[in-house]
Amino acid sequence: MRCLQARGRGLLLLLVIVSFTVDVSTSIAAGDAINRTLSIRDGDTLVSGGGTFELGFFSLGGSNNKYLATRFKNIPFDNVVWVANRRAPLNESTGVLKFSEAGNLIVEDKAGGVVWKSSAGAAAVSNPVAQLLDTGNLVIRDGDSNGSSSSSLDYFWQSFEEPGNTLIAGMKLGVNRKKGLRLELTSWRSADDPSPGNYTFGLEPGLLPRLILRRGTTVLYSSSFWNGRRFSGIPDFLFSEIYTSVVASDENGDYYSFELIGSNQSTIVVQADGKVRRLAWSSRTSTWNDFLTGPADDCDPFGACGPYGVCNTSSSPICQCPRGFRPRSQQDWYLRYTSGGCVREETLQCGGGDGFLTLRQVKMPDARNMTVNIGVGLDECRERCLSTCSCTAYAGSQIGDGRSGCLTWSGALVDTRTVANGREELYLRVPGHLADPTTAESTAENKSKRSKVTVVTATVVPVVLLFLLCACGIWIKERTKDTMVRTTTTADGDMKRKHFNASLNIVGEDAAAGLPLLDFETIALATDNFSPSSKVGEGGFGTVYKEKWQGILDDGQEVAVKRLSWISIQGTNEFINEAKLIAKLQHKNLVRLVGFCVHGEERMLIYEYMQNSSLDSFIFDEIKRALLDWSTRLDIILGIAKGLMYLHHDSRYKIIHRDLKASNILLDGAMNPKISDFGTARIFGADQNMEKTKRVIGTYGYMSPEYAINGTISIKSDVFSFGICTLEVLSGVRNRGNGSHWNLLTYAWKLWQEGNCLEFLDATVSNSFYTAQIARCIQIALLCVQEQAIDRPTMSTVVMMLSNENFPLPQPKRPGFLILASGNVTAVSSPSKQEYTKNELTITLVDGR
Repeated sequence: MRCLQARGRGLLLLLVIVSFTVDVSTSIAAGDAINRTLSIRDGDTLVSGGGTFELGFFSLGGSNNKYLATRFKNIPFDNVVWVANRRAPLNESTGVLKFSEAGNLIVEDKAGGVVWKSSAGAAAVSNPVAQLLDTGNLVIRDGDSNGSSSSSLDYFWQSFEEPGNTLIAGMKLGVNRKKGLRLELTSWRSADDPSPGNYTFGLEPGLLPRLILRRGTTVLYSSSFWNGRRFSGIPDFLFSEIYTSVVASDENGDYYSFELIGSNQSTIVVQADGKVRRLAWSSRTSTWNDFLTGPADDCDPFGACGPYGVCNTSSSPICQCPRGFRPRSQQDWYLRYTSGGCVREETLQCGGGDGFLTLRQVKMPDARNMTVNIGVGLDECRERCLSTCSCTAYAGSQIGDGRSGCLTWSGALVDTRTVANGREELYLRVPGHLADPTTAESTAENKSKRSKVTVVTATVVPVVLLFLLCACGIWIKERTKDTMVRTTTTADGDMKRKHFNASLNIVGEDAAAGLPLLDFETIALATDNFSPSSKVGEGGFGTVYKEKWQGILDDGQEVAVKRLSWISIQGTNEFINEAKLIAKLQHKNLVRLVGFCVHGEERMLIYEYMQNSSLDSFIFDEIKRALLDWSTRLDIILGIAKGLMYLHHDSRYKIIHRDLKASNILLDGAMNPKISDFGTARIFGADQNMEKTKRVIGTYGYMSPEYAINGTISIKSDVFSFGICTLEVLSGVRNRGNGSHWNLLTYAWKLWQEGNCLEFLDATVSNSFYTAQIARCIQIALLCVQEQAIDRPTMSTVVMMLSNENFPLPQPKRPGFLILASGNVTAVSSPSKQEYTKNELTITLVDGR
């Protein structure tokens, strides 16, 4: 027994010694470096000298796999900046990082198999050292005899030359010609799978470097060129008070990097969905602040408007053809398929007669077919372009290092867009009579003909003016007889205008659509020459006026005139075709278009007038929301549903609205809802159920998950938007959107699970008699916003659910964009009155009022 006790004491002592030895080994491995005698195992980490970064074996997201990764040590989430074995995860906690005999860093699994190896090593030195620098760079360098840190900057290998999906300060994107390396970011497959995804982001080298986002070999986004200070033509997301950008070229290559100004960390991340985000860490709030997510708008996708098309987010539609060009396919352009771009209406006259159209505040076109001429001034650049038949445009440019030059393009121009506060100007070659006067007169041919033109002008102009004056006098006289407006005085002394024949003011009518084309003078008269007192609304693309007297239409109905912005320069045929489509959509819950006008550059739409404006002006207003009792709200919800059912199932076209929201629901005098704004609508074929688009257009907070994330469009996209609108009508609270820490879906889902549906209802509504109806409406709304499109009902089913209280309702599944924490619904407090702030981002065309 004593022997056993002695043996037990011996084993215990041995275990203590072994444990002590293991602890000593771990403490030796701690620090910022290892050599041949040390290794890193699961649970061990290297910490950079300043304590900013740490290297170890970590799990990512919700995965149980382990990866050797570098991360910010003092940032608790979204902190991984580099992964070694991104293609070969370890499925157990037995990974080892150590040096191989050849001097490479390797990661071994439990069986001793190598799952990752550095692309270069230090075979030529006897004591290689792997060190984690305070920049986050893991390097292999030559250590001294005792393996301590060295100040040598000659690295045999470094992690910065094998970037992942994240760029941090000091890292470079570009080309290392000396080593034959292309340094670019590659997206992860998902948040917990760092294997290479479909998207890459890097610097395209050259005299004028630019940043390029690709999916495979397809360019998705291109910045404009680096001009020595910034990438011109794009927002200054590369500059702020906490970092500055650098583009440098030397004999080894061309690089983009950024440097931190203060202590706050910043990163550029390529997400799994292809979005590029510029982030900055706030130590005060412990959050990543999103400086920019790109592509940022509908004009950012590469070549959004095709050859010669100019993209402008302030116009509607966003794609425009410059003067002298027209859409390659009017039908495709009308359906928002704009990749075909624009074509010239007239051929260029090589050898003389051409001039230039100035496009201001634009991002320069794609660099393909572009020539850079260093030291050439703008005047010489113009002459060079005119003397070359293939030249289609020119521009001046800063090339960096204080140098300037001239850019010329041959062939079609692609990826041109307007930029707010932009400084660049592009000179597009066009026939002389379409050119800007300043550029046309500067051509060599025009200079030689000035004297002749002066003589001819002095002779011809007086004769032409006399002829025009006579013609105008005859036209006015005849028009006065045919469309005479008489003024009579009523008993109370007021003046009253009458048209004896209103039909004489219709200058054209499409027989199929039955849509009157009205003359400009009549509309100007009706709106008091578009006076501010007639204005009832204004948007980014046009102004709405209420006509102030009866008589534009035969039935004398009150109408609203939408005068589109002059920035919108649609072709006449395209505008008329679009107006005809809207006119053919006839339903009591759709705003009715009753006429239109084309006059020079003017484009106007005439709608039935909506006395109560839009739905959002009621449900989000502290006073007016009290006017909507339960019956009115239910009628509004049902009316919206019927309007959508007509678009999806009952009209001659299958139409997806794509931007259904409270501000696009108008209310007439009887509070009947009318769906408006078909500028972003998509027409489907009879047998078509869905399609995908690269350009997601709509309003965040109303878009379905599959549309916002993947660009998948179907009738179920509108069903999701309808569900959001229904929840807003019921609660009187605006959904904050998909990226907010609070949203209406989370709040509604939480109360539904708790069985407290009535708490969701707007407090101004008396609910004592309608408990069952209210709960049923909330349940229907939650069915419409389910995460999976296949689970959502069609609008015809929704109408049945709302109309028939005996129609059975399934239990809703989890909504899309539900905000979760640790797998559970986040605790959400009841929304306060401060949450009525309007926060919408949308691209629209027509919004009848």
